[in-house]
Amino acid sequence: MSKLPFTKEQINEANQINLMELVKSCGYQLENGGRRALHAKQSGGLYLFRDSNKYYHFSTDSRGGPIDFLMQFERMSFREAVTHLLGANLEAHTPISASRERGQLILPDRASNYRRIAWYLTHIRCIEADIVSRLMHEKKLYQQDKTSNCVFVGYDEFGTAKYCSLRGIRPERPFKQDCEHSDKSYPFHIAGNSQRVYVCESPIDAMSRASLLKLKGQDWTADHYISLGCLSDQALERFLGLYEMKEIVFCLDNDEFATYHNGSPAPNWGQEAAALFAQKYKDLGYKAYVEAPQSKDINEDLKMRQVKVNVMQIESKAEHDVQR
Repeated sequence: MSKLPFTKEQINEANQINLMELVKSCGYQLENGGRRALHAKQSGGLYLFRDSNKYYHFSTDSRGGPIDFLMQFERMSFREAVTHLLGANLEAHTPISASRERGQLILPDRASNYRRIAWYLTHIRCIEADIVSRLMHEKKLYQQDKTSNCVFVGYDEFGTAKYCSLRGIRPERPFKQDCEHSDKSYPFHIAGNSQRVYVCESPIDAMSRASLLKLKGQDWTADHYISLGCLSDQALERFLGLYEMKEIVFCLDNDEFATYHNGSPAPNWGQEAAALFAQKYKDLGYKAYVEAPQSKDINEDLKMRQVKVNVMQIESKAEHDVQR
């Protein structure tokens, strides 16, 4: 037998490198991802677990430690990955007790009025005003003081805020962030009374799906809409534990042109996750469907529809003026 290039001790040492620091060094931005986890933005559902120094990737249903991460996401061979880690100047992993409690979520200060986000959501995002108004009334949506960010809130079954996501209103300076101690397993929820739920990635997409139903003349208040805040179905699992549903429609992003940080083509994370989830919940006895956006996401579809309506209205007015 040929001698292995590394000893067991060296491989173990490589896998003790702090995974969170390693992922950040590869260019990923990390945010709070739920209990004892961090989420890597624009990664197709990459979650890092502090207590085990492991990751799980929802889109590919894969998991592992630092060596596996470099092999999967940085396209390194086993030898290259271990060599890189042994030479890396990253702090060693120190396990955190799994029993550590989550801190208390503190919601951002509210502005005295919500005019700026109302304008942004209805004019820039093309969301129906009735939907925006209802969510404001239910305290699931408000304007942050000073910054004027949109604040989206998810509650537990007792009405306690557990999830809070911020979204900037300036298109030229995109801003998205979850508040500290925000728990993604509690979804942003537009409540209905049917046994159908539309599952989207973001609160704006959930509001957009409801808007599309309203514009088609259908009762948008009948069904439920939730956002996952990522590509994990933990929020859906919690939701299904509280509400009796028969039908689940996955409206996740269409990441057809997604790329890795190095610019190379990446899988269609949203649609791959949707297909996996649909099969999972079919196996659990639900009617599950995938509703793929025609463009990047549901909100883009809504905006494209509104542009077409505006063009038709302009052409109709021009034709009427000519006939006069």
